[in-house]
Amino acid sequence: MTSQLSGMLDHFADIDKLDLSNVAPLAQPFPLKNVFREDVVVAGLDRDEVLAAAPAAEDGRFRVPPSLGLGEQ
Repeated sequence: MTSQLSGMLDHFADIDKLDLSNVAPLAQPFPLKNVFREDVVVAGLDRDEVLAAAPAAEDGRFRVPPSLGLGEQ
């Protein structure tokens, strides 16, 4: 591991020796644009149909075991 670290430090020293005075700073190599899609309202799933496929449902919600082991609330 020591030899790998030494090799990396040698490489960094080589980079420090480069003349970069004529190189413009670069923050982003590609022009940025809004990559988000437009919000489109679509119909959701039917609650009764989804709950009918669930292993357990109660009062219109999924019934799951307690996640913190605190027992029934």
